[in-house]
Amino acid sequence: MYQRYGKRLIDASVSFVALVVLCPLFAVVGLAIKWTSPGPIFYWQDRVGRCGKIFKIAKFRSMVVDAEKKGLGITVSGDARVTRFGVFLRKSKIDDGCVNRTSMSSRSFGTF
Repeated sequence: MYQRYGKRLIDASVSFVALVVLCPLFAVVGLAIKWTSPGPIFYWQDRVGRCGKIFKIAKFRSMVVDAEKKGLGITVSGDARVTRFGVFLRKSKIDDGCVNRTSMSSRSFGTF
């Protein structure tokens, strides 16, 4: 019983607290992205979860808009598609920090 409901309750509680604590940082990062480059704040990406189910995640945008159409599928060191602020986001790993938690909690991603 704990395996299913206890873990779920702990995951949801920790996620909520982390979201509240990190919300000011996310707001500052979002504003910085808007001020330093045109385009949206978030980049939406499809991922494959448990049992092959597709879900979407939101990441802070660290590259120019439509970067996948302007170059290789991978990013290399010194890639011109990475924005100036994006370099900082990638070094600090903040660009991956805002994974869409509702997608993860739909049982398609985790091991709930």
